Amino acid sequence: MAQQAEPARSPGLPGRAKAFLIATGVAAVAVSIPALARGHELRGFWTFVVITAAASVTQLFAFHTIRNQVFHTTPLLLVAAALLLPPPLLLLVPLLSHIPDWIRKRYAWYIQTFNILNFTLAVMAAWLVRSFVADAVAGRSAAWAVSAGAAAATFVVVNNVGFALILRLARGHTVREILNPQTLSADAALACLGVALADFWRADPWLVPFALTPIFLLQAALHIPQLAEEARVDAKTNLANARHFREALAEELTRARRFGRPLSVIVADLDLLRNINNTYGHLAGDAVLAGIADILRRHVREYDVAARFGGEEFAIVLPETSLREAWRIAERIREATATTPIWAESVGQYVTVTLSLGVASFPAHGSDPDDLLHHADVAAYHAKLRGRNRVQRASRRAMLTAVASEPLIHLAVAEEPATPAVRVEEAASSGPRLLARAAGVVGVVAGTLALAGGVTHDLRGLLVMAGLVAIGQALALEVDHGTISAGAVAALAGAAIFGMQAALVLAVVGVTVDLVTRRWPLDYALLSLGVRSLALLLAGAIFTVDLRGVPDEVLTPALGPVAGAASFTVISGLISLAPALAGRASVWQVWRESFAWLLPHYAVYGFVAAVTAVAYHAVGLYALAAFAVSLLAIRKTQEAVVRQARRNAENLRDAADIIQTQNVSLQRVNQLLKQRSTSAMESLSGIVDMRDAYTAGHSRRVRDLALAMGRDLGLSPAELDVLGWAALFHDIGKLAVPEAILLKPAALTDAEWEVVRRHPDEGASIIDRLGFLAEAVPAIRHHHERIDGTGYPARLAGERIPLEARIIHVADAYDSMRTNRVYRAARTSADALDELHRGAAKQFCEHCVVALERVLATGSFAAESPAPAPAPATSATRTAG
Repeated sequence: MAQQAEPARSPGLPGRAKAFLIATGVAAVAVSIPALARGHELRGFWTFVVITAAASVTQLFAFHTIRNQVFHTTPLLLVAAALLLPPPLLLLVPLLSHIPDWIRKRYAWYIQTFNILNFTLAVMAAWLVRSFVADAVAGRSAAWAVSAGAAAATFVVVNNVGFALILRLARGHTVREILNPQTLSADAALACLGVALADFWRADPWLVPFALTPIFLLQAALHIPQLAEEARVDAKTNLANARHFREALAEELTRARRFGRPLSVIVADLDLLRNINNTYGHLAGDAVLAGIADILRRHVREYDVAARFGGEEFAIVLPETSLREAWRIAERIREATATTPIWAESVGQYVTVTLSLGVASFPAHGSDPDDLLHHADVAAYHAKLRGRNRVQRASRRAMLTAVASEPLIHLAVAEEPATPAVRVEEAASSGPRLLARAAGVVGVVAGTLALAGGVTHDLRGLLVMAGLVAIGQALALEVDHGTISAGAVAALAGAAIFGMQAALVLAVVGVTVDLVTRRWPLDYALLSLGVRSLALLLAGAIFTVDLRGVPDEVLTPALGPVAGAASFTVISGLISLAPALAGRASVWQVWRESFAWLLPHYAVYGFVAAVTAVAYHAVGLYALAAFAVSLLAIRKTQEAVVRQARRNAENLRDAADIIQTQNVSLQRVNQLLKQRSTSAMESLSGIVDMRDAYTAGHSRRVRDLALAMGRDLGLSPAELDVLGWAALFHDIGKLAVPEAILLKPAALTDAEWEVVRRHPDEGASIIDRLGFLAEAVPAIRHHHERIDGTGYPARLAGERIPLEARIIHVADAYDSMRTNRVYRAARTSADALDELHRGAAKQFCEHCVVALERVLATGSFAAESPAPAPAPATSATRTAG
């Protein structure tokens, strides 16, 4: 029952797995060379043919598992071959026995290549060990048994260790999973049978069938891993079940914690499965679940684990996946589900469904499986409440972001993953990359031209200022999505002291420090260089403004806030342009939401830089020493602010989680109340029907017929939901009609008709009190209005009558005519349709009548049951409904 690698769903092999494959090949060659060098005559050709043919057949009858393993009985024959064949023939057995299986299943090249190399290594190592042991114990009575046992043990160990390591390196499975006691004991039993087979073959080939008899028991033992697989797989979808999903999540979380790697979880909830079951039947619901599973399998990666987590709930664990990447995967799944009709064999038609998905990630939303699943489940539930068919991140979280590594703290609450971040490498389109390169080139060219216009003679001061910028950037504080530093204040001070000529030098120093210490991508570094250079050029130009009669000691501090604000406008404007080019939001929207509030801060930084420039021109380098102390104080202040902001953010997050949990609990209680109230109303609707034996089931038939007509007319799922409830409860107001009137066999008097005509208003009042079915109230109130405006209760006409009410009117009339009543016999379907056509454009909506006719003609409405046997006709007449 040995194992071998199974093909992956996607091509490719990780680099470390490729290296191990090559190492296995080298080891197989290294073991084979000394075996071949010993020199052997080519005997046992027919033994070679029989064993190779038998091994080829057993390779074709194997059991595949979702752990990328294959169980089969080939090792029995390989161990026998290692004991019976000379090395030149033995070397060919693994290769030739795998060729039929390779041709049949078209494995990726590396799958069978490793299988062949690993089996070759195992059989040749077994042959060498047998030879060495046989030489060591030659002449003793148990020499052959001892050497054969050593060979068998060697084969089992080498074979299983090789496959365990390749599956660990290639697919991430743990060695303990592969080298479990069941697998090793089964392989040991096969190896022992191989020894018996070789011994019988040497003694008398006719004894071989007796050695092979136990193989049938081992073949039955193949059901052990099969049963284990079935215990992990959901029967309806063939995805992992909830138990296996939790095990996989716990295992991946342990690995993520140990190595500090990202991990995310998606919970997907199928929208309106109850409506699907009620409309199409439970078999169609099962088909939809299977269809969703197929969509998930197409959109998850080889190492992800997708599971059916509950009735209509699915879950996916995504190792090595950040929150942003998980959101993108979830969005692709959502879009594919919404645009892929699923074939329901039981009703012979396609069904379109949607998913509401929640995404949570480690460690942001929890560090254990229950926390992650809870946050993702709450997010999915919140997506349902917001209108379904959407992806929602887990609970809101306050986070610190940096703007181009400037000394700014942006406290933002992220609702979606697509935040207006500066990281150009995260943009999916080429627009932000083009912006980064263009800004970098323009900034460098402009800075170079300014530098060429004249170099300051105060090189010592410039070097000191560049050093302060470098120190400020090197001591930057790491926050969640970037850094904050005091380097920008020093850069503004340099622009105030040395003018435009220093812009490029100071920008290059700051970016170089960030590039070395934080390993920025090239595009991000280029964008930052261009933005900083342009901002400092503008600030330096403003500081060079000269107003006659105004002393520099007064003018420079006055220009400081303007220069600081202007440099910030350049930085934030170009940064806001990146998400706009990616199509995520407008420039103004990004700037207003993310950067506008920071403008006063930069004005203050400009004032500090201006005061420093005035002091420098007065006392020289001593001013920069004082400024360095100020920078250190600014850095300490920033550190305290960041620490407090993180503490506040964590408190806000905890409070938001508590509030959201409470909200979800209230929403679930409300949903439970809604379900129970709806069930009670359904029972009341059934009571209305049961008051008259002739109309039993009338409300449900009208609902089913109205839904079929609504689908034909192209109503949305939400509109169909409203229509279904309105049709089911359209006669609930008849609870207020006395049975003496409701069941009267003769014609009704005018006073009695007034009582009957009040039932739509009564029913609307009853449903309106429920609150959660408010959208169904207009259809219930107006389902007896006529197109010509002579209906009741409001005498609405034409398009003023809600479409749902017009649909229910036609469905109600048709079912009434098709049912025996106390005052008349049932009509045939053709007669009922003729009556509806005669009333079209006067009593009934023409479009609804045509829709009914199409529904009945195509057979898409299967709920109509034959009318009961006609009752004795009376002379009384009464209109439908």
